[in-house]
Amino acid sequence: MSDDKLRVSIGLDSAPPLAIRLTESQLKTLRSALAGGGWTDVEAEDAQVHLNLDKVVFIRVDKDEQKIGFGL
Repeated sequence: MSDDKLRVSIGLDSAPPLAIRLTESQLKTLRSALAGGGWTDVEAEDAQVHLNLDKVVFIRVDKDEQKIGFGL
C-alpha cells in the first residue's frame, strides 16, 4: 500500500464535514470500524481525531490533487 496521503472528508450529522489526510491503510481501517459504531481514534496527518462513528453520514475521498487557477 502507498504511504501517499489521501484527502478525505468525513460528513457528520449536524456538523460541517471534517477534512483530514489519511493513508490508504488508515482509510481502510476507518471504513472497517464504521460497521461497529461507537467511538474510534483516527491518526490524521496533523492531528488525532476522536470520532463518534454513529454520527458519520458519508466519507468522500478526493481522486485528484487540488488544483489552483484555471485547471492548468
